[in-house]
Amino acid sequence: MKKIISLCLVALFSAGVYATPSRVPDSAVKIQKIFHEDFPEVTFFKVYPFGDSYTVYYKETKNESSGRVYYDAEGNIVQSFKYYSGDQLAPFIRAKISKKYNGKNITNVTEVTNDEEHYYEIVLQDSKQMIVINSDIQGHLHLINKYKKA
Repeated sequence: MKKIISLCLVALFSAGVYATPSRVPDSAVKIQKIFHEDFPEVTFFKVYPFGDSYTVYYKETKNESSGRVYYDAEGNIVQSFKYYSGDQLAPFIRAKISKKYNGKNITNVTEVTNDEEHYYEIVLQDSKQMIVINSDIQGHLHLINKYKKA
């Protein structure tokens, strides 16, 4: 008899756990809707609350890119980062890099956008070194760092 009562209690509590609605804050749901409206082509994304703001991590399978978008509590985009390969970089900037850094391959691009700036952090490599440069949207290139490969 004790086993039956125990089993019923376990079943009752288990059903209660599964019946509990997920605890996603209303603001996070609002951010999900805003993100989906802003980026309807992105199907995989996750919203993370951070204090009074939100970070949305996303992945685009179509063009094999990913990124982060930061929102304030009102749903305004504060800053975004997009990560992709060199072949997705604007041809104008690729041509400038190819001319200045001949023989280097563009391996990674991070596109950074906020209210004050829009620039690209670009990683170039060859067999001997790795170079990190920044480029603005006009193609002005600035060396950030050089690393020798072992």
